[in-house]
Amino acid sequence: MGASVRVLHIVPRLAVRGVPRHVLDAACGLDSGRYEVEIIAGRSEPGEGDLAAEARERGLVVHTVPSLQRAVHPLADLRAYRTIAGIVAAGAYDIVHTHISKAGILGRLAARRAGAPVVLHTYHGLTDEVGGASLKAEVFRRVERRAAGWSDALVAVSRFVARQWQDMAVGSEDQYRVVSNGIDVDHYAAGEALALAGSPRLVAVGSLTREKGLEVALRALAHLGGEFPDLHFYVVGDGPLRGELEALAGDLGLTARVAFVGIQQDVRPYFAGCDLALMPSLREGMGLAAVEAMAAGRAVVASRTGGLPEVVAEGETGLLVPPSDAQALAAAVAALLRDPQRRQALGRAGQARAHGAFSRQRSLAMLATVYEELLARKRGVA
Repeated sequence: MGASVRVLHIVPRLAVRGVPRHVLDAACGLDSGRYEVEIIAGRSEPGEGDLAAEARERGLVVHTVPSLQRAVHPLADLRAYRTIAGIVAAGAYDIVHTHISKAGILGRLAARRAGAPVVLHTYHGLTDEVGGASLKAEVFRRVERRAAGWSDALVAVSRFVARQWQDMAVGSEDQYRVVSNGIDVDHYAAGEALALAGSPRLVAVGSLTREKGLEVALRALAHLGGEFPDLHFYVVGDGPLRGELEALAGDLGLTARVAFVGIQQDVRPYFAGCDLALMPSLREGMGLAAVEAMAAGRAVVASRTGGLPEVVAEGETGLLVPPSDAQALAAAVAALLRDPQRRQALGRAGQARAHGAFSRQRSLAMLATVYEELLARKRGVA
């Protein structure tokens, strides 16, 4: 393939969440004989955890930009841009690959001004900053349309996400490439179960934020107590809504049956130790936790929203329900808890689907193909 290619990923923060985890795994998983990969990241928010130390332990160069933060703050954003621009200009990168709105805007502007040969951005979903009806959201959409013009390609993690951004007139259809996030399926399949209280046991893995729909899951659990009095629900993750969700569990009389276990470096024992995985998201670009559950051999009950129907095959690897519908979620959970044979068959099918469609090897191969296509195009132009 020729000389080594220098790649820079720019992400708002390396929190213990799906997007930063995907970026870290992609950065480490690309062929090191072909690609030299570095990361720029801002500071994580309280309760999110931070993957920066892990990234460095895995041999990556991580440039920390403290002024790069989620909230819009003109002075901090200007400082972040100047720092990013300095790193990009000094780094002689062949590819600058950005993620999520603000990091994507600042990073692509810096890359274009520095003359980086290839610039691309991944859309992992739709954030409140862009998808809302406010003036702020409209400003972000206009800036995203402008930033698309600085991009050689726009990557989407699902067909749904690609359509979502195209419907907002961000970029042209021929710019888009769909590259699903991938995981080490064998790693999740090899998880050893924790001895967890309760029977049956449910698990949800994700950040404790509004879009993850955990309030809906708690209300669904309240409907199930009569038929399944010893049912326990394990919530793996942390975030700004933890206190609110713990209070709701108390109000619903669920305190003894819901365990908020916080961020776990290894979520496999919870998937392996539970009977069924839930993903009650209100919106979701793809749903990497659903892939992890499938890889662990667990059937998934998920919301029919965003990219989740592209992951969870209805009636084959799990069940889909309308978002925000606690009764529908409860009914689907109850149906699978009553039928262990069906639940186990869905879990086996999910594991096979994870191997075939969502392996890290497949995702990395697709990403490398995009990189090489864009590099070849630039060489052809030159």
